This record gives sequence, C-alpha cells and structure tokens, in this order.
Amino acid sequence: MKETRVFVYYTGGTIGMVPGRSGEGPANPGDFTAELRRHPELFDKEDGDWFVLPSKATADCPEQFIVKYQVEEVKKPIDSSKITPEHWEHFTNKILKKQTRYDGFVLLHGTDTLAYTSSALSFLLKDFKKPVVITGAQRSVFEPRSDAVENILGSLLIAGCYCETPALQLVSVLFDNMVFQGNRVTKIDCSAFHAFSSPNSLPLVELGVTIKVNAMSSSPVPSPSPSPCFSPYLPTSLCPLLCSLSLCDVSDVRVLRLFPGIKEEYVRSVLSGAGGVILETYGSGNAPDDKWFLEALKQANRHEAHLEGNTSTSGLREAGVLSGYDITSEAALTKMIWTLKKYTTQEQRKKALETSVCGEMTVTISPDPPLI
Repeated sequence: MKETRVFVYYTGGTIGMVPGRSGEGPANPGDFTAELRRHPELFDKEDGDWFVLPSKATADCPEQFIVKYQVEEVKKPIDSSKITPEHWEHFTNKILKKQTRYDGFVLLHGTDTLAYTSSALSFLLKDFKKPVVITGAQRSVFEPRSDAVENILGSLLIAGCYCETPALQLVSVLFDNMVFQGNRVTKIDCSAFHAFSSPNSLPLVELGVTIKVNAMSSSPVPSPSPSPCFSPYLPTSLCPLLCSLSLCDVSDVRVLRLFPGIKEEYVRSVLSGAGGVILETYGSGNAPDDKWFLEALKQANRHEAHLEGNTSTSGLREAGVLSGYDITSEAALTKMIWTLKKYTTQEQRKKALETSVCGEMTVTISPDPPLI
C-alpha cells in the first residue's frame, strides 16, 4: 500500500490544556505528543520517528493508504485570543518550508480565532496544492469525553487519505465530523462540540457512518441557494462592508459595526486614517441614508478608498461601495489585510476585493478575470 506523510503542528488552544492549581494551562513540552500514544484510534506503532495510524482507522477511505505522521509542538503554546497576523505568516512559512517532505498538513489551534486563521491561510496558501486541515477541540485531549481525538483523527484522514483529491487540496476546517472550506466558517457555539458552521457553503466532507465527500471538483461547493448575508444560525444577520481608506499603514484594519443611534463623530473617527475598515451593516446590507453617513463614505471614496459590501441600497452603491456578497466577517477582515499587503495599486486592490479570490464568497455576477 502507498504511504502518505502528514505534518501535525500543535500551536496551542484547549486541545492541549491540562488542569492545574490555577485552572487549565498548556501541557509541558512533549506531553501532548506523548498523549497521542495513549489513544489507539490515533496510534498503532512507531516507524522510526513517525507515528502510524492504525489500519482500522483508514479502512473507510476510498484508497488504502498507510498514513504516517509527525508532530511538532510550538515551544510556547499560543492562546488563540493572542493570535496575530504575524502568527498567520509564521504558520504559512512553516508549511511552505515542509511542503516537499509531507503530503498533507494538520494545524491544531485554539477555537476562538480559528476561523480567522483558516481564512487568512486560505489567501496566503491559495496556490498551495496540498490539504491543510485546521482543527481544535472544545475539551482537552487529556480529559474524558473529549472531542479532540475525533477531530485529530478526522483531520489526519483528510490530510493523509485524501491528499490526492484536488477538491480537498485547500485550507479547510474539520470540526465535529464536518469538513468546511477554511474561508467560509464562523464559530457559532462556545460549549457544544458543533462549534463551527459554514453559513453559505455546504460541507466539503461529512464523516458519518461512511465518509461522504461532497466536493468532487476543485471548485468550492456552493450553497443550494446562496443567501445574501449570513446564516440564520448566527444571533444576528450581518453583512460586511470592506473599506480600504488609507495606504499609509496597511496593517491597520478596523471593524465598524452599525447600531441604532450611532453618531457621526464615532463613524468618522473609525474611518479616519485607517488602513481598512470592515463595516457590518443591518440585514442584507441595509444602512442609514443620513446625509452625513453617506457623505463620510463618499469622502473616503474621494480619497481613493476601496469600499466593499453587500450593497442592497442605492445610497451605498452611489457612495462607491463594492459588493462583498456573502463573505463572512472573518474572511472579510483577513482578505482585507491580505489584499492591502499583496497589491500596491488601487485598481488591483479594487479588483481583488470584488472578486472571489479563492472561493470566499458567492459572486452572483460575472466578475473580471481573477488576479494572478
């Protein structure tokens, strides 16, 4: 049987926490990797410096592979609330440096910012033709009733047994036996094992009694009826408006959420001097039609700003707002950061923001040819 090799990168998060005197904390170096040996679903034997998945674990896969994997732990586990864009670049570089040695990759990550990381990596690795599966857990692998073992096992199967499936050679998120496109997910629950949802795109894979692969081509799996905004699973329905307002500091991306009674001074303070702003509107793209509000957007546009969002009102379109369609807030923010860093001209940035670069939004009109 053919062997496939997977790199597992443990970066921190609940999945590797252990109880201590002052609550849960990261395990000692090496303890997480050692813990994997205790779980027969994840460990059959060692072959040199490789762990080998048991053959029973891979029996449901369409092709019979021997899946071997190696685990690397970060020196200091990262709490997901402390994740920054610099970490995204670090994860990307780690994967790229190891791309010739491994067939697939698994990134173990805290859940709070997992959707941001998966979205960011989808842009940073958009031309990477190997599966990168990101997962975490709601309960630690060291605890009973943990979802960690199933999430790790499922990720290893996708990264190892489906590494030659073109539709899965992308950044994805595996959680609770579902595989989602990485730039289509959002966290919906802090206490249930079903912690993530993909509001406007079907799961790529469903790991039930059998493994059902919905993604059979390199194109993202669409929703049967793409909604103009977010899923009803979310507590509110928000549509992001992306505004590139200044080119002096492309790392300064802000979020402005509209709310009843929002003041002009507040709006202008957020728009002023930002590298980019995610404006979250009401419903399917509704926003106030106050003269001062629209003038603030027009002023940004006159200063060569890029404005993007779900433009359901003519006022927003007249203010120069481009459509963001059904993009999630996480993907909107990370795409803005990526766009401002990757492209240098206004026209390139505008085209990137209104184009589905790597399946992050359902474009309902024929876009210009994608940027290379």
